[in-house]
Amino acid sequence: MQELGELELIRESLVAVVSEMRANVIHSSYSSIIYEGHDFSCALLTADGRQVAQSIDDHPIHLFAVPYSTQQVVQQFASDIHEGDIFLHNDPYTGGTHLNDILMLGPVFHTGKLVMFAAVRCHWGDVGGMSAGSISGRVKEVFQEGMRVVPTKICDRGVMNEAFLTLLFDNMRVPTERRGDFNTMQGAVRRAADHLQRLFSRFGAGAFLEAIEELIERGENYQRQRINELPDGDFFAEGYIESDGHNLEPLVVRLKLTVDGDTLLADFSGSSPQCAGPTNVGPAMARNAVVTIAKSFLDPESPINHGSFAPIDVIVPEGCFLNARSPAPCGGMAEVKFLLDSTVAAAFGQIIPEMMTGDARCSANHTYISGPFPEIDGIYLLYEYPAGGTGAINGRDGHNGIRVYTEGDFNAIQSSEIVESQNPLRVERCEIREGSCGDGQWRGGFGIRRDIRLFNDESTLSVLADKNIIPPYSVKGARNPAANRFVALRNGEIVEPSPIPGKVTGFPMGAGDIVRMETSGGGGYGDPLMRDPEAVRRDVKDETLTLEQADRRFGVVLDASGEVDSEATARRREALTSSRVMLTIETSDRDMFEGAKRLFAISSEAAERLGIRDGDMIEATTGSGANVRGWACVSEGNGNGSIVFDSSTLGLIQASVGDQAQVRPVVPIPES
Repeated sequence: MQELGELELIRESLVAVVSEMRANVIHSSYSSIIYEGHDFSCALLTADGRQVAQSIDDHPIHLFAVPYSTQQVVQQFASDIHEGDIFLHNDPYTGGTHLNDILMLGPVFHTGKLVMFAAVRCHWGDVGGMSAGSISGRVKEVFQEGMRVVPTKICDRGVMNEAFLTLLFDNMRVPTERRGDFNTMQGAVRRAADHLQRLFSRFGAGAFLEAIEELIERGENYQRQRINELPDGDFFAEGYIESDGHNLEPLVVRLKLTVDGDTLLADFSGSSPQCAGPTNVGPAMARNAVVTIAKSFLDPESPINHGSFAPIDVIVPEGCFLNARSPAPCGGMAEVKFLLDSTVAAAFGQIIPEMMTGDARCSANHTYISGPFPEIDGIYLLYEYPAGGTGAINGRDGHNGIRVYTEGDFNAIQSSEIVESQNPLRVERCEIREGSCGDGQWRGGFGIRRDIRLFNDESTLSVLADKNIIPPYSVKGARNPAANRFVALRNGEIVEPSPIPGKVTGFPMGAGDIVRMETSGGGGYGDPLMRDPEAVRRDVKDETLTLEQADRRFGVVLDASGEVDSEATARRREALTSSRVMLTIETSDRDMFEGAKRLFAISSEAAERLGIRDGDMIEATTGSGANVRGWACVSEGNGNGSIVFDSSTLGLIQASVGDQAQVRPVVPIPES
């Protein structure tokens, strides 16, 4: 066993190598999504592909995907790995994320023996395919998304395969950027190998590798200790992808999270089959989500290494959209990953109630604007990825227009200066999106609104975003925030770029047109009518809420001077409380589903009071646990004062038969 001081020194030295890799990538990359957006990760791995070190700034979406991909390389090439080799990979079915995320893997040798790997995974702005940027909402197969690279040796003993590289870059837009980013990644990997050689020499090869094993073992032991402190049992959660881009039928993630002593088992059986659109992922993403959330909830302070993964098993049936097979497109990997994060977080909120949180915006909001431009490779290509609100927790509001904890150091938004200096575009508006928060005693964060004007004809718009129809969830009785919205403005009129909201491929745009991006807010926590009126007044003063929104959504009345009218507020809140639709929970002995949709049976009289029709999405809450969502099944035969669930719904809402639940419609845009 290593002395603690030396062990800590080795750990910090490994993280320092990763941090320098990150600095090299940021300072020398060609693409704004890398140097501005920070959509990349660096890591060090053992010779058999286990994670050794990653910095806290790296993107958690790559946390388990990088070792998964590395293990595929090790398995495929086995004894054919040599000093000076470099491997590339982006195939989602063998551990990649989506095709734009290119992994470069460099083996590290010491005294002729393979001892480690250095890895960089970067999002390339385009990898070919049917639309500029490669990611769009209405593709039907992976071949439309660009160049797919299974584990491939791109450099053999120091000799680069230039023919293969030329083939890659000639099938990608803006090849100057692509080649520049490739060279950046190569430099970072080789620089890391140099640093590791010095560490092997300093500490001795045997002692250094033993220390790595001990760090991984300590990481595992501590994670097992934290899991063992949790109550044993089965905990359930579910969530929806609203559309695959081709129809409005949702996809469902169903999770049973089992705590058994010092282990976790996440079972995603019952989730929807893989779909024709881009909202699929490969086998690494479900495990990636579980280990990310478990690490965040149970052990956010200690170093990141493979030990944290060891106590966690994941069941993901092959052929479901969480473990898709070729040729299912996977461009919407981030949308699915964020949904997985939210679903696992919801289950952990049941296990550790004090950590329950409203949902974040839960979408990468991929937005590509492209067109002819003579200055660089004949094309301009803007990739926007606007952030949104984060979820509230007990005692704290969510944050506005910012990344959430599962996204690392990813930037919230590109600077206007970068956008305007590199593209024939102008950012005309960038502000907090008024009224977009999830209402609660602690409100969710607000999303953002961003308008970009085009100056070129023959341009196109592509979008891939979720949470445009089904907004993020709130908890403990709070109301949902606004959903995402992506539209075009032409001659002052709103034009919908696709019949499926948030799923756009190559929509024609011209000079003078405006792309408007409005991102969702974060979910709230607790009853909105319990919110401190002074906090509502401050939001009105900050112009993030209107007077009408303060009145109708929080029951806060302000006088002519902008101060809280306490008596009027008390009356208004009493009136809003009495107008709520409260129904008694009953249960059915049959499963109540229509495809992916969970059904709630209510009477036509209750539907009329709610202002909904058969098939509309509604949610129920007792105010003490999670809000649960389903689709209304309206019938004359149901009791006027009841809502009928199947037995599995009771576990989701954490309620019993006979409890009173507040029932309301789920609306993409909250009331003004």
